[in-house]
Amino acid sequence: MPYRPWDGRIHRGSTGEREFEDLMVSFLVLTLLFSNFDLRALPYAAVAVFAAFVFHELAHRQVARHFGYRAYYRRWDTGILLALLIGLATRLLTGTVWIFAALGTVQVYTPYAVDEREAIGKIALAGPLTNVAVGALTLAAFHLLSVSPAVMGVLWATASVNLWLAFFNLLPFPPLDGSKVVRWNAGVWAISVGAAYLLFRLV
Repeated sequence: MPYRPWDGRIHRGSTGEREFEDLMVSFLVLTLLFSNFDLRALPYAAVAVFAAFVFHELAHRQVARHFGYRAYYRRWDTGILLALLIGLATRLLTGTVWIFAALGTVQVYTPYAVDEREAIGKIALAGPLTNVAVGALTLAAFHLLSVSPAVMGVLWATASVNLWLAFFNLLPFPPLDGSKVVRWNAGVWAISVGAAYLLFRLV
């Protein structure tokens, strides 16, 4: 998911408690969407979305904090409502949920930076790269391990969701992560989006 610089204002509950609530609301909505609103698919979607969405956002946050910035995940209620409406409408009309994935952002307060473009690019890249790593590992496990059908389903779902989110977020259009990465380093962006696309095609 994309992140944006924080405006520096004091928001209600700018603490870990508020962040946890926002992450969980966004996580539950995405789980519903990726399950195609199918109760039988919920367990698979929950594991996949947790490994994809939560790890993605925490990667943004931790790299931002590595640079000495304050960073917190904040949900976007308008985006959540749009995602649910689009998901429900497309499920009823086509039988398949179309996913609008802009449910929130990691807000980063950047009062200083030696090279702000580089810092922002690396923070933006952290989320998709985490998805690529998790997706590649679970895709390899899916093909190499001999496990129960239920575990195979979890591995496939986790690889699919992670690699889809990596590719989607690396598209070079604001406010997606790819737009910040390409402004920092077009070569790094090209390698990253290419790797995400190729791996996604293997799912």
